[in-house]
Amino acid sequence: MQQAILIGPDTINRAAVAALLARAYDFDPHRVFDFEQIPLARAALTDRDTLVFVLYPAETDRHCRPEPGDSEAIEHHNLIFLVTSLSSHDAQKILSHKPRGVVFLDEGVTHLHDVIYTVEEGRRAVSNSLALSAWAAKECPLTPREREVLTAAAAGSPPKEVATALGLATGTVRNHLAAIQSKLRTRSLVDSIRVAQDAGWIT
Repeated sequence: MQQAILIGPDTINRAAVAALLARAYDFDPHRVFDFEQIPLARAALTDRDTLVFVLYPAETDRHCRPEPGDSEAIEHHNLIFLVTSLSSHDAQKILSHKPRGVVFLDEGVTHLHDVIYTVEEGRRAVSNSLALSAWAAKECPLTPREREVLTAAAAGSPPKEVATALGLATGTVRNHLAAIQSKLRTRSLVDSIRVAQDAGWIT
């Protein structure tokens, strides 16, 4: 049995998650800790290969949310967050701890298996949707001109038409689009537009 622990607030939801892990994965449900038991949990993290599941509190358990200091204390090589629904701020907070995987519990056991397998293979399993949500919690990193360029591009205008409409050189527009992609860490113009629209930076 590979060592694994579950950390989260003592709620009915945690009991259900522990049972799910026990059924879907070779997990000992007795290795469960409250956030207040972080010192005990850390003592169980002597093995680098241990899987550390962190149940991020559901909307109804917000009073149980971990403090930032607690989250820092549970950082680990194989950190996997288990979430139900979360806000953009929650997504940003989770990603700040650089988890190896994030499991959306409402996506079922197959999704859980896929994330665990990916992490065990030494790869990261963090969905693009979580990254997009995290961006929404941040202040807009784009300049007013970059937002103008991206807004025009989102309307379907090619760089040459954007340049004409904004009184810029076509090369300048392309440079702005490249800068936007770099700032948002996206792979394409379509991704850049989606991130900016989801965050409310452009309409």
